[in-house]
Amino acid sequence: MIHPAKREIVYSVEHFYPKHPGHPIAPLTAEFRGFFRDEGVTSSTLRIAGDDTGSIDLLLEGKTAFSMDAHPAMVIEANSRGKDLYIIGSYRNGLPFGIAVLTGSIRHPSDLKGKRFATNRRFGAGERMIRGAFVKLGFDPDRDVEIVLIHNEGMREKVAALREGRADFLVYHFNNPMGLEVNLASGEVETVLDLSTLFPRYVIRSMTTTGRMLREQPETVKAFIKSVMRAHLFAKNEDPTGQAVLEVLARALKVDSLDGSDLQNGIPKTWFLDPHQVIASMEGLEAHIEDLKAKGSLNPRYDVSQVVRSELAHLAAEELGNRRTA
Repeated sequence: MIHPAKREIVYSVEHFYPKHPGHPIAPLTAEFRGFFRDEGVTSSTLRIAGDDTGSIDLLLEGKTAFSMDAHPAMVIEANSRGKDLYIIGSYRNGLPFGIAVLTGSIRHPSDLKGKRFATNRRFGAGERMIRGAFVKLGFDPDRDVEIVLIHNEGMREKVAALREGRADFLVYHFNNPMGLEVNLASGEVETVLDLSTLFPRYVIRSMTTTGRMLREQPETVKAFIKSVMRAHLFAKNEDPTGQAVLEVLARALKVDSLDGSDLQNGIPKTWFLDPHQVIASMEGLEAHIEDLKAKGSLNPRYDVSQVVRSELAHLAAEELGNRRTA
């Protein structure tokens, strides 16, 4: 949604606090630090889209102008069916995730074939990562992994499934292991595969908009992307302790403090990107496309250029001098 005269925008994230507190950090920082205003955006509003196709639905219904964290595979599938959706940037790159197992139970990535994966959601980010990893390892993701649904989202329940023999492996985030660091430190579990070595440029989440926005309001699209880039740069270069980010979160949540939360020590610095990293990697998106083709969900002739519109992100990066951190 956008009001051209005032350049008011509405954007979405799938979830916010406590599940995904980092997802709206860049645009919230852009709002609170005045970066949107500098680029001519008079106001910005965050909406929570929810799981599955929520962010895509809001875009197609005209209720939002942007999604910060749409699943690339979902956008690609919708685009292939003629929906007016395009990927304009990358929200998360690479795969800073590891596959963890009970120590000694699986000694080599090749031994993952045929094993059971503990996850809380079908076809969510975790399962999609595992599917891509299995393809890279030469496995068939439709036949060579069994999905074990853990209905409570906690890491504790997933570890319990490994202990009880109901599952063989799980995925965890290196920067936010959600308690698994205790099990890793004690030696109960170990990392059998670092997924970042398989997909250094994999696009985990994508910034997405509609063709209508690109056609009718390209300057606003560029302003949004550029403001997000500036927020990333601010967090990486000018907020060494992460305290400014915590203040942004506290203001957005309308609380005095985040003491006692998992975020009290700051947001991991690796969450933030240089401008050139916000430009969606074609290679990183092609991994999704190849998986969808293997599943029969995509026409074999479908090409990544059909869904990516990176021109405005390139222009925004150029205006910022394509600055990189050391």
